[in-house]
Amino acid sequence: MATTVDEAKQRAQDAEEHVRSYKGIMTAATHIGVPFCMALATFFTVLTMRGGIGAAAFSLVAVYILAWWIVKTFFSSH
Repeated sequence: MATTVDEAKQRAQDAEEHVRSYKGIMTAATHIGVPFCMALATFFTVLTMRGGIGAAAFSLVAVYILAWWIVKTFFSSH
């Protein structure tokens, strides 16, 4: 009986740890990964449209900041 209680406690702790890990990974992915991927796509799109390296760099920074702000603003409750 004692091992069943111990196993139940261990499973509950494991579940809490998995939830914390999941939330950490999802936070990093949405707050850093999504804006960076969007900015990188914009950077290469501007380069392929012959916009020049300056315009491409500006679009990279502008899109990253805009996407980061949108993610922080609208998804901060999660």
